[in-house]
Amino acid sequence: MGRMHADGTTTDAALVQRLLAAQFPAWAGLPVERVGSHGTVNAIYRLGTDLVVRLPRAEAARGTW
Repeated sequence: MGRMHADGTTTDAALVQRLLAAQFPAWAGLPVERVGSHGTVNAIYRLGTDLVVRLPRAEAARGTW
């Protein structure tokens, strides 16, 4: 998915896999699937069957959780 904000970031499943490999290698082998959402603050990805990954879509959203 493309940017939604002027200061936005672009995310995809490959980015999630790279972040997992670097920061949480035990989870790096789990399947990653983008969750359809109309939200504008975070991009959500399903990780395996029980987890989710939430990535900020805009610089202003970083550190808000």
